[in-house]
Amino acid sequence: MKRNTRLAKSAVSALFVLQALLAMVFLVSCSDNKVAGGNSSEVGSPELMGTLAYDDGTSNPIYLRRAAYARVYCVPLDYDPAKDDSTAYYSTTADSMGHYEFDHVPDGLYNIEAFYEDSEKSFALRESGVKIANESTLSMNLDIPKSHEIRVRFKDVKDSVANLSIVGSTYKSTAKIETDDLGTYASFVGVPASYYDSLQISMSSGSKSINAVFVDKYYAFQDVFYDDTVHTLEIPLNTTAKGADLHDTIEGFPLYVRLSDLNAKDRESLVRNLYSLEVYLEPASDWTTYQTVSDEIEGTVGLWVRLTTLYPQREMQKLVFRWTENSEVLNKTNAPSKVNAPMYLKRADDPFSFSEGFVVAWNFDETEFPESTITDVGDFTFQGHVTDVATGDGIIGGAFYFNGKTSFIEVEESADHWAFALTDTSNFTASFWVNAEDTSTSRFIWGKSESEYHFKYQAGDSDRSSWMYKELDESDLDHWYEASIAIAPETDYKQWVHFMVVKSGDSTAIYRNGVLEDVQVGRNHTDDKRFADGPFVIGARKQSSGKVDRVFKGWIDELYFLNAAKSSEWARLIYLNQKPSGYWPK
Repeated sequence: MKRNTRLAKSAVSALFVLQALLAMVFLVSCSDNKVAGGNSSEVGSPELMGTLAYDDGTSNPIYLRRAAYARVYCVPLDYDPAKDDSTAYYSTTADSMGHYEFDHVPDGLYNIEAFYEDSEKSFALRESGVKIANESTLSMNLDIPKSHEIRVRFKDVKDSVANLSIVGSTYKSTAKIETDDLGTYASFVGVPASYYDSLQISMSSGSKSINAVFVDKYYAFQDVFYDDTVHTLEIPLNTTAKGADLHDTIEGFPLYVRLSDLNAKDRESLVRNLYSLEVYLEPASDWTTYQTVSDEIEGTVGLWVRLTTLYPQREMQKLVFRWTENSEVLNKTNAPSKVNAPMYLKRADDPFSFSEGFVVAWNFDETEFPESTITDVGDFTFQGHVTDVATGDGIIGGAFYFNGKTSFIEVEESADHWAFALTDTSNFTASFWVNAEDTSTSRFIWGKSESEYHFKYQAGDSDRSSWMYKELDESDLDHWYEASIAIAPETDYKQWVHFMVVKSGDSTAIYRNGVLEDVQVGRNHTDDKRFADGPFVIGARKQSSGKVDRVFKGWIDELYFLNAAKSSEWARLIYLNQKPSGYWPK
């Protein structure tokens, strides 16, 4: 009996250990939207696999939220549940640990869907534009959020029943048409939060398509209206080798979209109805904010759009513009004076927000300077006092011209503002374009006080001139820290060149036109003392005595400062998006 008792205890103990190990394995393997690749050429290796957990809004560990026996579908993009049968998509069921696998799925692009129900709630997930290849295994560990209800609103409908189907999805449902204070509607439940190109509504009286529908994850239910005045336009964001060839996920990126790339009819309609424009990002399945770029002659010429998430090596990513056509032609008296995202979209941050690390951002699009000042487009709205600066066409919108003698911009409030205070351990990124017209002497592009930090053109012999970032060493007060790259005469003179300076602690990288250059680092002795109370100045050096010299001669455009060290992929992408020709996306 004692032996049996010990065996029983040992069995219970072993079972407990096994459960704990399984829980730990699940905890390690399951994370939000993590994707990895592997070789599936071995026997039994699936094309797609992963683990699922349901997101109930609690802080419970993942192993307590495993989506046991969830239904999982791999759906071709053109699958139509109203016309095609279930043999046209692939399905499986997760096991008790939420693990799922797909085998023998042909190469192609698919939408991944998962549905899970417990005793009280239902959960639904849609991950769109996933590329599957037979020669590799794609691992996707996903959280399934709560499903949503949409109420499709109708006008002048006498039917009693409506059917909803979604192309590229397994979703198909029938609902009774009801009436409330707003009119008639049909309510459909269990819909995954996502962006949908269209919803197909069919009734005995006919069928309709509702285009560009965004089911917002923040709302349990929402109304959807059929409106035949809605226009949609897609901007492809291909990040494979055929596009941007992106290899890291980028978040909070300010993307510039040139309206000149649109056909004339779409461009005229969009600009005329900017007040109603909504912008969606797919497959991140999110709406986003934008800012307009205008020209005195041509009007609105482009949009800055905030990319919340841009995935690497995705072929099917896109921006979707959705607006409502107004038959009334807006004129100068009834057009909005400033157009940004609609007010109900203001929950998101603007393209150059501090939440994404932007301390300041100057687009230099002004054509005149009321009270001799300019204001940056970031959250802090720093004021810059302008002296003898001219305006003209730039890389994007306008640019500022500095005359090499008296031109400069001084941001007086930067003198004692923490956002401009750099230390030896500071991480920051500076991104900007310059077009230098004179290189006969050293000239400053930007900097803070005479003896804190700056970026300049350093004149020298023909083989010794350089672009230099220089900072008075905080920990070694009688030395300057220098990081420089050699001048490239074929690209750096009398044409636009992009620079990005990335400082991470005591390491500095300098990118030219999206490429990391060979950085020379040095420390030079100085009798100067670190002076951190001076203002930030653009286009010149301002000494502590107040004297202004080393004035830049040429153009400066799109100057941004961020309080984070951005990656090489960021440097390449911002150059690729903003460069004058051959840009992305197009």
